[in-house]
Amino acid sequence: MENTLRGAVLAKYKDISSFAKELGWDRKKASRIVNRQQLPSAKDMDIMAEHLNIRDCDTFVHIFLPFIQ
Repeated sequence: MENTLRGAVLAKYKDISSFAKELGWDRKKASRIVNRQQLPSAKDMDIMAEHLNIRDCDTFVHIFLPFIQ
C-alpha cells in the first residue's frame, strides 16, 4: 500500500524531524506515525491535517484512513 501520508509530509517539510518540530512532537513519534508503525489518534490526525492543509474529507480519508477505502 502506498504511503500517501509520508508523501504529503515530505512534499511540505524537508524531513520528518522538521514536521515533528512544527507539530511540537518528538521525532520518534512523528516517524512511527508517518511510517505507519503507529496509528495516530483522532487528535493527532486533526493536528496533522491542519499543518498539511488537508481540508476535504476524501483527501483526509485517503491519507489517514487508507485501510477503509
